[in-house]
Amino acid sequence: MSILITERKSELAKLEALDSGKPLDEAAWDMDDVAGCFDYYADLGEKLDAKQKAPVSLPMETFKSYVLKEPIGVVGLITPWNYPLLMAAWKVAPALAAGCTAVLKPSESCSVTCLELADICREVGLPAGVLNIITGWGPKAGAPIASHPYVDKVSYL
Repeated sequence: MSILITERKSELAKLEALDSGKPLDEAAWDMDDVAGCFDYYADLGEKLDAKQKAPVSLPMETFKSYVLKEPIGVVGLITPWNYPLLMAAWKVAPALAAGCTAVLKPSESCSVTCLELADICREVGLPAGVLNIITGWGPKAGAPIASHPYVDKVSYL
């Protein structure tokens, strides 16, 4: 994903500047951070072990302990208007690296670059339904995500 984000940096920066009102130079810097975020979590996801020994200071030899890392399930991700794509990357990248499916609800005032992220996900072959993006006003779009019984975790920034 980071390769496509970097390739589309100029286009994404222009869209973000137009959508959010931030200076074009700042939006371009943000795109570098967005690509870096996806790189970081892609590398981290590859390094996660399914099982990890965890030291336990108990004098019982029959006791075993391990850490099991598994996807939590569906995560709802709600992001604010400032740094639209970067805030989304900070939430989407770790969710995908952990093996979760996600529903992203960007700010109703700045959602264009997040919709472009959906196109990038399709281009890299992310299966349909793994990342879902819903736009709209908080009470109509965000509240149902936050309260839905099939959403296992909500991250709001």
